[in-house]
This record gives sequence, structure tokens and C-alpha cells, in this order.
Amino acid sequence: RSHKHPKKFCLKLLKMPTVSIGRDNLFKSLRKSYSDDEFDELCFEFGIELDEVTTDAESGSIIYKVDIPANRYDLLCLEGLSRALNIFLGNESPPLFKFSKVDSKEVIRVKPSTKVVRKFIVAAILRDVSFDPVSYKSFIDLQDKLHQNICRKRTLVAIGTHDYDSLQGPFTFEALPPKDIKFKPLVPNDRGEISSKDLLDLYNSEPAFKHLKAYVDIIYDSPVYPVVLDKNRTVCSLPPIINSDHSKISETTKNIFIECTATDLTKANIVLDTMVTMFSHLCLDRFTVEQVDVVYESGVETTPNLQSRSMAVPLNDLYGILGLTQLASEDLEKLCQKMQLGPASVDEERNVLTVTVPPTRSDVLHAVDVIEDVGIAYGYNNLPIRSVPNLYTVGGGLPLNSMGDLLREEVARAGFMELLTHGLCDFEDLAAVSRKGPGDESFKGSNCPVVLGDGDYEVVRTTLLPGMLKTVQHNRYMSVKEGIRLFEVSDVVVLDPSSDTGAKNVRRLCALYAGKTAGFEIIHGLVDRILQLLQIAPSEAYASSSAAKATGGVIEGGPWRDGFEYFIRPAQNPTFFPGRCAEVCLKSPRGKSRALVLGSFGILHPEVLNSFEVGDYPASAVEIDLEPML
Repeated sequence: RSHKHPKKFCLKLLKMPTVSIGRDNLFKSLRKSYSDDEFDELCFEFGIELDEVTTDAESGSIIYKVDIPANRYDLLCLEGLSRALNIFLGNESPPLFKFSKVDSKEVIRVKPSTKVVRKFIVAAILRDVSFDPVSYKSFIDLQDKLHQNICRKRTLVAIGTHDYDSLQGPFTFEALPPKDIKFKPLVPNDRGEISSKDLLDLYNSEPAFKHLKAYVDIIYDSPVYPVVLDKNRTVCSLPPIINSDHSKISETTKNIFIECTATDLTKANIVLDTMVTMFSHLCLDRFTVEQVDVVYESGVETTPNLQSRSMAVPLNDLYGILGLTQLASEDLEKLCQKMQLGPASVDEERNVLTVTVPPTRSDVLHAVDVIEDVGIAYGYNNLPIRSVPNLYTVGGGLPLNSMGDLLREEVARAGFMELLTHGLCDFEDLAAVSRKGPGDESFKGSNCPVVLGDGDYEVVRTTLLPGMLKTVQHNRYMSVKEGIRLFEVSDVVVLDPSSDTGAKNVRRLCALYAGKTAGFEIIHGLVDRILQLLQIAPSEAYASSSAAKATGGVIEGGPWRDGFEYFIRPAQNPTFFPGRCAEVCLKSPRGKSRALVLGSFGILHPEVLNSFEVGDYPASAVEIDLEPML
């Protein structure tokens, strides 16, 4: 947007949560009023962005819509954002959270039956809370924001908040048949008690409850439903769907029982820590939280943890990345304090900066996260500008990119149309390509994707085929008289324990033919053409049984690269039709005598095609790694 704000343009390219906050309430918390431009500048300095200034239609108050980084869960509400900005401005110190001293902790007993649906639960109690209309609305809104963000629309974590005074402990978390769960839900609360199955059917069918319909499928087909019960077998919640009307909270609620049921314990702890740290300042004894004992078969877990952790950052890395000369130890410690990473200390002997990461900063995972925060606290506009070295150098494309560009041209000349599909895809699409369900244990192998988002963009792709088949799906009404020929040269991500991130990018070429016939011979010919273009000769055994037959045993093409040869052998792959699949194998000087499997090609299995609604015409595809052929 301007040369002064280079980072703002970059931020707008990314989809980030947007928090709507009343301007007057925010300025009251910050103890100062700002003009729109001044607050915009403050947001930039802190690493967030004022996206829009609007007016509330009902109250007429000014609303600031602020874009927040997706991993900063502590900034998703007025309380967290204003606290972080106050600490950044030096108006207050980071809070110190503590646990209340009680004679005996509240208890939740977890039954083994929950393993079928949601096997984890964490909980906490906030006592003597004083809500006002603004803080109560913020408390409810934060739950919605977390549900849409880290909770992945309640598939990983579901939050339940209850009026603790309306319940009696100890609690149980168990899973029961749907017919055995009957209660009065929070909505609708005017129809009396409803069985859990009837309730889900109601949410599925009535437009008035469409905001809950999205969560019904999470447990609808399960033989048992999770339920949280108190000592009197009163239903507290039916996670991840709805809470009970019996324990609903209101603006006058004084003691709040917070429970988070989950399939991911790590994320459940982050969510619970976020909820209690953002609102424990409303307790009579500020920043005090009461813990709950969760009793499993294997032992007792006490939650929340609220643990701070230390992280060491090599000063050479910090100065090198930020381009700073050496700073005084006191200055570095003050910069960390501004970003809630204090107390910090500098060990001059080890040349290391050690920071303290509070429970509110679950986004700090690596030393570079600390370095980024130090840069924000120092001020990006204050960082020294590095001049271009007065040297003459010769640049050039990476060999892998150059090879990919050349192959794109040649494959296009063969009549194939190039695609550029998204790097993220639907988890179910990946499972469909492998003909395995998302819950199939055999699908959770070395290349199992990690869920990152929602809908069509929830996992990093491990194969290019879903994008190809999606394209055919959206163009399935086109004429296939001459056949549909598509290809893509792009990256996939596979797990790699030897890398820093545990994964690596792999450059692949994928091509697909769909038409009135399967076109296996077209894809087979394309494979041979690609290897020929890369000057890789077919092995004698393969050549004698295929192309060389037509030329009297002479292998056409070349010149061939020394030490490189390829061959094709039959294979079994669930993606392809049985008996109509082959592997492309490469022998190279790097692999010595051992053959490396570059990929597979064949006729796609009808189940794969039907999963993408393109089963009307047969199709063949190939997907191979390119880097080993450099």
C-alpha cells in the first residue's frame, strides 16, 4: 500500500481471522484515544492490520475490524488485543497467572467409552467473575472465533461453558447410545427435553438452526454420542453440538465451569489456556484459575497447565536475520518484555538469548518466532537498510526449475493442457485417490497429510491427482471426442524426518487423459517421450520388448546420458485398475545398481473416478518425481 508499509501488502495476501472491536471500548482499555491513522500505524508497528472502519447499524458506534495472524489466538478478543497492545506500549506488565488454593479439586471421570468418539477432556473453573455487557459478549465471541480457528469447526476441540452454581460435581465424561441421552438444549429451549438423535435431525432439517447443522455430521453416524454429566446425571453438554439449557451462563453468572472435549489433547490445552488467560482478570482475585482433576483409566491429569517455558535463541542468528549490530543485554531484555516474552536474559558466554514463553503465546514454536518478535519490538522501520553489495554476479534459474520449464513446453506440444492447482486440498479427496477412508489406519502412513484448514483447503497435498480430477469434475460436460489431456508440473509435500520441519517439497509431473477410451497407450507414450527428452535411455530388456521391436532392436533417440537408464514394470496400486498399472524405475550413477521408483501410471480405478463424479469416461494418469532425473 505504500513504501512505508511493505509488510501490509504481504499480510493482505493471506487469509487471516478478522476481529471486530468497538473503537470506544478499545480506546478505554488502551487508556488513550487515537485517530484512525494513528491506530493504523500502531497496528502496523505491532504486526497486525486495521482492515476496515465501519459503523454498527444498531448502535451507531464505530467498529474497528482488525486482521490478526491465524496463530495468535490470544489476540482474538478485546481483552487479549488490548492487553498485548498495552504491554507493547509499556502501559502495563505481562500478568502472572496463578492457581487458587482449594481443599479438594473438582473432578471429571472419563469413561473408556469415549475413546470411540472424543477421548480427551480438559477443564477449569473461574470464580467470582464480574461480567459487563461488553466483556460477556467478548467471552461468547472468543469461543466462536476459537471454534472456527484452532478447533477446526469443532472437529478437534469443542468448548462448553457452564454456570458452575447450577451443577454438582464430580462430573463424568462418557459416551452413550443416542437414545439414552435426553435433555433440554440451549436451542431450542422451548420444546422441553429432546433425545440427542431427534435433536440432530432437527438441526439438520430446520433452517432456523443452520448455524448448528455444520457440526451435526461430526457425530451423527456414531453408535455412541459423547456427553458431560454432573453428579446427578444432569446433562451439561452434548459435545461438539450444543450445551444444556440447565447450565447456561448469563451476564450475571459468577462462577464459570469451562470444559473442552477433544480429539487432539494438545489443541485442547491451548484452547483452555486461551479461555482462562483472557478472562481470569475478571475474577475477584485477578488472574487466578481453579484447576480440575481429569481422571482417566491410566491416571490423573490436572488442567489447565498454564506452564511457561524457556526458549534459547542464538544471538548470531538474531543479529544475522535482523541485520542488527550488537545490542546491550538490557535493551534486548526490554524488547522481549514488550512482546510478552519476559523475563529474558542474555548469556554472554554462550552467546544466547533465553526468553520465557507464557501460556498465552502458543504461537512461539521456534527461535525464528522470537527473532520476529524482537524485530517487531525494535521496529521494522528502524532496522538498518542493507545496500546491495558492489559485486558483479551472474544469476540463473535452479536446474530443477529449468528442467520443469522445458518439460512444460514439450508436454504442451504433445497436446496436453497445463494446469496450476492449489497446494492445499480436501482431506477426503486425498483419501479418495488412495481408495481409503480418512479413518483407515493404512492411510496414516509416511505420507499422511496434516490437517491445516477447513473445506477444500485443509491439507497439504501429497499427490497432484486430486487437483487433476477436480478439474475434470468441473469440466465434465465438455466434449471428449478428442479426449481431455491435462498435465501439471508442481510440488507436493511428503514427510521427511531428516528435515528441520519434518517434511519436504517434491517436484512432480502429473498428466491425465480421459475420453471414450482409457488412453493407456497415450500416457505410456508420454512417459517414454519424457524420459527420451531427458536423455535417459530405456534398459535393454525394456527396449527389446517395446519400442525397439519396430526398429529391429535399435534404440532410437539420444544422445543418452551415461549411467542413466529406465525401465517399466508391472505394479499394484489401489489408485489404478488391477493389472493396468506400472511403475517407472530409474537407474542412475547416484543410485548405483539399485533402481529408484519415480512414480506410477495406469488406468484409474472406477472407484476413484466415481469419487470425483467423473465415472462416465475411463481415464489414465501418470505421476512421477522429476528431481532424481536431474
